[in-house]
Amino acid sequence: MNKETLKQVVEAILFSSDTPLTAKEIASFLEKDKKEVEEILEELKDDYKSKGVNLVSIAGGYQFLTNPNVYSFVAEFHKRESRQSFSRAALETLAIIAYRQPITAQEIAALRGVQSVSHILRNLLEKNLIKIAGKKDVIGKPSLYKTTRYFLETFGLNSLEDLPDLEEMGVEE
Repeated sequence: MNKETLKQVVEAILFSSDTPLTAKEIASFLEKDKKEVEEILEELKDDYKSKGVNLVSIAGGYQFLTNPNVYSFVAEFHKRESRQSFSRAALETLAIIAYRQPITAQEIAALRGVQSVSHILRNLLEKNLIKIAGKKDVIGKPSLYKTTRYFLETFGLNSLEDLPDLEEMGVEE
């Protein structure tokens, strides 16, 4: 396969994927060198800089996303019924998990100063924003929760290191 055909194939694979793909995943599927795929990804990023969609690095991979300059038009067109909105309690719970993961429900409830967070955890699990990451080795073996790759995608983060520092936000540990 020549370079131009490979570029078209990588572009088509990315367009057809609803999740970010890593250069390694693409290279493995196409049985190509990772470095060659990375070069093509960079070329595609350049090709799409001034288009209605951009190729961006997100959640450890690459994905085509709407150009921020035209997003409001696209959003209005689709009247995003599926836009996720979160209660304050859900956002607090999600933030605690993001910064303290892996963490148990009891630890989350204690940090929030509430009796239970089970209904919030259930909703966040259903939305695939968090997942069970095992069991804590204590009496009762409670589940440990952590964020998912979809969490990173939803909040436009490449990794958890992209979360703002708590000190910068005026939050004390």
